Amino acid sequence: MHRNPCIALVAGVGLILGGCGDALDDDPDGGGARETREVEDMLGRSVEVPESAKRIATVNVDAFRMALHLGVEERLVGIPSDMYGSRFSEAKPIEVEAFGRLDEVAMVGGGQPGSEFSAERVLATEPDLFIYWAFSRGDDDQAMAEQAERYEQQLGVPVVALNTLGRERASQEAVEEQIEQAYRLLGEVSGREERAEELLDFYHATVSAVQQRVAGEQPPRVYLAHRRNLYNHVSFYFPVELLGAEMVTAGRAGDDGEVSAEELLSWDPQHILLHTPSRASRVERAEVLDDERLSGVAAIEAERIHRFKGTYMGWDLATGLIDLVHMARVLYPEAMAGVDLRDRGEEILEVFYGDPGLYDRLMELSSLEDG
Repeated sequence: MHRNPCIALVAGVGLILGGCGDALDDDPDGGGARETREVEDMLGRSVEVPESAKRIATVNVDAFRMALHLGVEERLVGIPSDMYGSRFSEAKPIEVEAFGRLDEVAMVGGGQPGSEFSAERVLATEPDLFIYWAFSRGDDDQAMAEQAERYEQQLGVPVVALNTLGRERASQEAVEEQIEQAYRLLGEVSGREERAEELLDFYHATVSAVQQRVAGEQPPRVYLAHRRNLYNHVSFYFPVELLGAEMVTAGRAGDDGEVSAEELLSWDPQHILLHTPSRASRVERAEVLDDERLSGVAAIEAERIHRFKGTYMGWDLATGLIDLVHMARVLYPEAMAGVDLRDRGEEILEVFYGDPGLYDRLMELSSLEDG
């Protein structure tokens, strides 16, 4: 079961992260009249929320993960339905493993950005805050904001929209700003501002340590394959951007989409990375190596085929850091010599989730070390 320990460990990046945020309120009902505050959500909406929300319902997997990261999982009264037992995976992902109350908390629908949910199930949880997505592939920010307003009127409780990775990916700075905004916003509405800052400090220190190691290295050419099909590419993954690797699909029109064998031959990537959120959702490595259409591609000839966990109904900052370390090790092996992925992965997951042993579950699902 997930714990909320005071973090005082030396992480693999050499960062000492000490101290805990304020202790959780022992009176979840508030004990009387509750103060409110105005916050601005990630759609630019001004929302009046409880001073510190005690009963949180969400269909947003990013928000579910972040609630565990911030140590407020006991306040979750409604959670997304599709995290576990969905078409993506019958096995429990690490965030579900870390959440010890899965059988006790109502599943209210949703999961992926912009997905449908049951208003009746949400209302039955009697929340004082509902967290929705600030992003979906099908709607722009204005449409999402209007939808959030409709949900607020329908539910009769404050609706806050957020996510860790959204539509704005024009630069590393823009993505970092989104990540920081998401954690600070949830930290503010849950009264866990200090914990949010600790996690952001740890995140930035880890990224900086890896980037310093690989600085000056020749960027390799990489191709990111989608979980469904080698010939369906992933156009953006933030850890790859942070490492400065050369995406062979850069400049190609459109977002994720189909590519041809001829294109892969012409791009000649040095590494192929396979999106692997679970064992039920993956391209088999042997299938890639045995594809005669790709004979002559550098990554195939050298058998440089690697897995990465990637996104899964949103993005987990913790597994994103593990992907960063893992990708740095396979793309820049000399610069990352001596860095043990298991040690770093264990530390990262314990910092964010508080539970030891989650790294083994991640390896079982995503196979980062054995290809």
